[in-house]
Amino acid sequence: MRIFRARLVIPSAGSEPILDGCVAISADRIAAVGPFEEIRTRFTGGEVIDLRHAVILPGLVNAHQHGRGISPLLLGYQDDALEPWIAARRRHGPPDVYAVTRLAAEEMLANGVTATLHANYNYGSDYRQELDTTVRAYSDAGLRATICIGYQDRGFLAYGNEAEFVATLPEDARKALHSRGAPPYAGSVAETIGLMDEMSARFEDTPLISFAYGPAGPQWVSDEAWAALARDAAKRGIGLHFHLLESPLQADWCRKAFGGSTLAHLRRLGVFEAAASCAHGVYMSEEDMTLAREEAVVVVANPGSNLRLFNGPPPAAELHRRGCVVAVGTDNTALADDEDYLAELRLYASLARSPGVEAIGPSPVDILRTATTSGGKAAFLPAGYGSLAPDQPADLVAIDCAGFEAPDGSMAKNPLSLLLARAKGTDVALTMTAGVVRYARRDQDLERRIHWRRVATASVGKRELRQDGTTVAAIQQALRGRRREA
Repeated sequence: MRIFRARLVIPSAGSEPILDGCVAISADRIAAVGPFEEIRTRFTGGEVIDLRHAVILPGLVNAHQHGRGISPLLLGYQDDALEPWIAARRRHGPPDVYAVTRLAAEEMLANGVTATLHANYNYGSDYRQELDTTVRAYSDAGLRATICIGYQDRGFLAYGNEAEFVATLPEDARKALHSRGAPPYAGSVAETIGLMDEMSARFEDTPLISFAYGPAGPQWVSDEAWAALARDAAKRGIGLHFHLLESPLQADWCRKAFGGSTLAHLRRLGVFEAAASCAHGVYMSEEDMTLAREEAVVVVANPGSNLRLFNGPPPAAELHRRGCVVAVGTDNTALADDEDYLAELRLYASLARSPGVEAIGPSPVDILRTATTSGGKAAFLPAGYGSLAPDQPADLVAIDCAGFEAPDGSMAKNPLSLLLARAKGTDVALTMTAGVVRYARRDQDLERRIHWRRVATASVGKRELRQDGTTVAAIQQALRGRRREA
C-alpha cells in the first residue's frame, strides 16, 4: 500500500476538497481517499509519499489528438485554412511513427494527461503496421489510450464530386494525380471490421489500451459505411469518434448534402445506437446541439486548433448553455504549439463565457468535469473514470501549488478556481497511470523526452518526398476557391 499525501486533494469535480488529504493506492487501483491522519490509521505500515507542496486531482483527459509529437509547424506545414493545410501533408511520407507517437505520449504525461483518445490518422504507409506501432508507443509510455481505427471512402482530395474538382486543376497536376496509391486506412468496411477483430484480439491483454471506430467525418464517409460501422460498434459495445463540422467548407457541403442538421442525418443512419463522441463542432447548428445533448454525444472542443486553422472558435458558450457534455483536446495543434493541456483548457473556459453583465459561464467545477469525467466519456473509458474513488484506476496528477497559494503562503479559499486560472503544464509535479508514476520531474523523465524528441526530429528529415510542391500548390489553390465560394 502506498499513501500519497498532498496539501490538498480534489477527489472529483464537485466533491469537497480535502486539506492535508491523501490517496491510498493498492497495485493499480485507488483503495481510499480522505484526510491523511484517517487514512494512515486505516492502512498502518503503508509507504507515505510526501507531496505536501502539491494538489492531487484526477488525471486529465486529452479527448482528441492524433499522436503527432512533432508540431505540424516543425513538420513543414504552416498554419493555413483546414483543407489546404491537409493537402500540404501530401508532400511527404511518414516519419518514424513509433518515435513521433511516443514523444506525443511523453509530452502529454509531462503535462498531467493520464488518458487520451487517439483519433483516426494514417501517414499513408501500411495502416496495420502503423496501428501496431501506435499501440506499442502508448503502451510503452504508460499512457492510457483509446485508439480509433479509422475509415474513409470518399473526399480524398475534395468534398463532393472529385472528378469535377480534378478537372479544374492544371494539366501537370492532373497527370501527377493520375496514379493514386492505395486507399487510406484498411480499405473497405469489411476489411476495417476485420482489422478491429485482429487488433482487439492481439492487444486484449495489453493494459491501458482500448479501441474505437474512427470514421473520419460525414464528408469523408458514405452513409452505408456509417450504418455498418455503427452496427458493429454497438454489437461490440465500443464507441465511434469522428470529426464534425470543423470548417466553413465542411459545413457548406454537409448542409447541401443532408438538407439540414448533420447529426440528424447520422441519427437516421443509426449511428447513435453506439456510444459516440465528435471533435470540433465549430459549425454545429442549434438542432445539432440539441441532438448532441439528447443522444449523449460528447462534443470535444479543440479551441487552439480551430483558431490556428482559420475556422473560428468552437461554440463553447452555446454548448455550455444548452447542457451539452463537452470535453477538450489539443489536436496536437494547441494555441501555444505545445501539449500544455491546462492552457488549452483555460482557453476553452474563456470562450465558454457568454458576454454580458450577468457573467454567465462554466464554473470551476464544470471545467474540471470537462477535463476529467467528460473526457473519459469522450474516450469511451469505463464509467466513473476521472474521479479518485475507491476501485477506480489509480490515474492522477499532482500539481505544484506555489503558483496559486495565498500571498502569506497559505492555501487560498478558492484553490480550484486559482488552479484552473493559473496552473501550467510546467507546474505538474507527478503523473500516475495504473498506479505507476510515469512522470515526476526526475532527470530520467527529462532525458527520456529529450531522447524521443531527437529520434522523432531526425526521422522528419528522412521522410520520402511523395508529391511535388507544384501539384500540392495547385490542389491548395483550387481548395481555396471552393472555400471562398462556400
